[in-house]
Amino acid sequence: MSTHSPRRRSGVGRMRSGVHRIARWLPRPPLALRNVRHGGTRTLVAVIGMALAVVMVLLQLGFLEAVRITAAINYDQLDFDVALVSTEFEHFYAPGRFPGARLTQAQSLPEVTAARPLFTRMNFWRCPSYPPATGRDPALEGGGESSSHNALARWWLGARRPRPLQRRALLVLGIDPDRNPFHDPIRRQIAAAGSRLREDDRVLFNDRSNPDFGWDQWPRFTGWELGNRRVEVIGPFSLMRSFGADASVLCTDTNFARAFGLPSLDGAVNFGLVTLLPGSDPEEVAARLARALPPDVQALSRRALYRLESDYWVGQTATGKIFSFGVFLTMVVAAVVVYQVLSGDIRNHLPEYATLKAIGYGDGYLARVIQTQAGLYAVACYLPAVLLSVIVYRATDRLANIPMVLTGANLWTALVVMVITS
Repeated sequence: MSTHSPRRRSGVGRMRSGVHRIARWLPRPPLALRNVRHGGTRTLVAVIGMALAVVMVLLQLGFLEAVRITAAINYDQLDFDVALVSTEFEHFYAPGRFPGARLTQAQSLPEVTAARPLFTRMNFWRCPSYPPATGRDPALEGGGESSSHNALARWWLGARRPRPLQRRALLVLGIDPDRNPFHDPIRRQIAAAGSRLREDDRVLFNDRSNPDFGWDQWPRFTGWELGNRRVEVIGPFSLMRSFGADASVLCTDTNFARAFGLPSLDGAVNFGLVTLLPGSDPEEVAARLARALPPDVQALSRRALYRLESDYWVGQTATGKIFSFGVFLTMVVAAVVVYQVLSGDIRNHLPEYATLKAIGYGDGYLARVIQTQAGLYAVACYLPAVLLSVIVYRATDRLANIPMVLTGANLWTALVVMVITS
């Protein structure tokens, strides 16, 4: 015999009936959301796969952005509003030359406050061996990098990687020490060198250069050579290396000429860095300078020079083309990953979809369910992908000394790619 009274049973029944009536009026989770929640391990695998696809897209976009950043990295350290360059100018590392008298002529405009020269050219640098040579030169003995060190080991060892004495090309920057064209911190580092920088065959060495160039062995190593001349490194300066040069040194214009075996620079310069009065329009002043100066020189605002340099490195060099193609390729791969994830999910739910078709749901409804589910996957994978990309960006920046910046434009691009492909 039941111990429950009829009154108690009727009360429970009324409660359940009331709950069911309320539940009928509450919004139900969409079928797509319930599929995602019910997927369990399959959903987790799908989200991980799509997240890795997003990371690949963001990484390639970061590399392409790094090309744009390094294209302007040298100009960012220079104090100018308008640049005078040769009509043969191609990019920072192939600027051409023009008469230095154009700087004096440019100062005739009332808006111009200063016009300072900058000399740039590539030359060969004597890189010390590692471990430091002990009376023997492994390069002369025919030694090279140890075959026992594979690419991963060489990357891991970094500056401690065994290497022979060798010569490699680096960027040489020449300045008039009385007209320092740099911003801080390089301006302060040049000032700290003082009169020593004016002495013969003295240079500052970029402490952010590739480790192969030997900064880590200064001041123990003293056998530095620039071109065919022995030089003395008297201190550091800090300039991020770029895709155009792995290392750089800085010296006076007089020592710049000596480094290339020239008695003098014959009054020719590579860049004329023009600063203007506050409130002046660089574009308008550049146009006036172009009209006033002879046709052997062109005047470019900072913005125009940035655009010219970026167009060259992104659109004309192999580096820019490889990363641009990499962005396209990773987007295709991301689309394939998304397709595989969704097609697998559809196969797993074919019986349920067939049942829905049998009870009257049309193709349009099922298509909306699948599209909504794809959108949910894209949203679910995006935040983990961004967090993982931040870690990868920082590691790449630190280990490869490449300026990896996760820009808002790149974040939106990756999100749009995932939503569209989904």
